[in-house]
Amino acid sequence: MTGSQEVSGSIPLILWFRRTKLGQDMRAVGQDMEVARDAGINVERTRVISMVISTVFAGFGMIIYLQNVGNFPTYTAHTQIGMFAIAALLVGGASVEKASIGNVFLGVILFHTMFIVAPRTGTVITGDSMIGEYFRVFVSYAVITIALVMYEAKKRKAKSAAGLQLAADQLAEEEAKAK
Repeated sequence: MTGSQEVSGSIPLILWFRRTKLGQDMRAVGQDMEVARDAGINVERTRVISMVISTVFAGFGMIIYLQNVGNFPTYTAHTQIGMFAIAALLVGGASVEKASIGNVFLGVILFHTMFIVAPRTGTVITGDSMIGEYFRVFVSYAVITIALVMYEAKKRKAKSAAGLQLAADQLAEEEAKAK
């Protein structure tokens, strides 16, 4: 079974799971633990089950990752998979502040395509497939960097707009007092 078959096979499972009581409990706990606790949801039990399920899916993700890369670097795999996971989320349209399951699937499909295409492209262009590997890592870092720069620019722009609004409000207040 290929990675794309595993991903596309998990889509119906996730859509079904979101409609179950446990899936709804997980969503409620993820949004606000206090409200979920007040609603009668056993928050700690739900969190433990969520961690177990996410660990199992992380294992499947590592198998897909292993298929793409071809080897498993024992001591550095956790750092590499984290970088690729974040880049895939951002490629899928997630932002620093918000992500959805749709962003995950779109990002995984697009990033998986890059894993397939990059080594072949490197071989065709330069005769060396390692150029594709370097390109893949470069794109991963570039996507993360661009997303963080865009987030920081948006945050600074909002802060600046809030500062200008505050200054305008203070000026209007001072003018009102002067009259």
